[in-house]
Amino acid sequence: MDTFQKQEVLKPYFENSYGCAAFSSVAKGGLFFVGGAYGKGRVYKLPTEEFVGTVELIQASGGWVLGGEVYQEIIFFETETDFTRFTQGNFEFGADAKVVALTAAASAKATTMGNQGIQLGTNADDTEVKGAGKDATPEYTKGMKVFTVTLGGLMYQATISGQKFNVKMS
Repeated sequence: MDTFQKQEVLKPYFENSYGCAAFSSVAKGGLFFVGGAYGKGRVYKLPTEEFVGTVELIQASGGWVLGGEVYQEIIFFETETDFTRFTQGNFEFGADAKVVALTAAASAKATTMGNQGIQLGTNADDTEVKGAGKDATPEYTKGMKVFTVTLGGLMYQATISGQKFNVKMS
């Protein structure tokens, strides 16, 4: 979660969201028309950052995909209702178009869990989320907002994917 806390632009999300799920490492790969991803994370209540559980991310994707990548992901939940809905288990479907080369990445994603801002950078420590100021009001879609930071890999994809989250509360 440290990578995301370093981003000034995310400060309003840490201060105003009810909770979040943070994944320090998600491994993703695919060949031709089938791909998948897996990662483990932690669930927190905000703004106190109280640890309340663990979560697994399992993703399946279909479409044109080649290569692999490792990334970090954080999902912010606007209200207690949104947080509870997530902790009871929730599918997410997205349409991705992304190119990743080594640790330099540029991407945008529109999903049912929330749109990501444009992200640019050369590594996890200096990747910045573009398109919002540090004093901006947090924006959510269906009560959630997702951000990712690519750590490395080489991947080309144009896919439809679904994510399943298995949450275990403490």
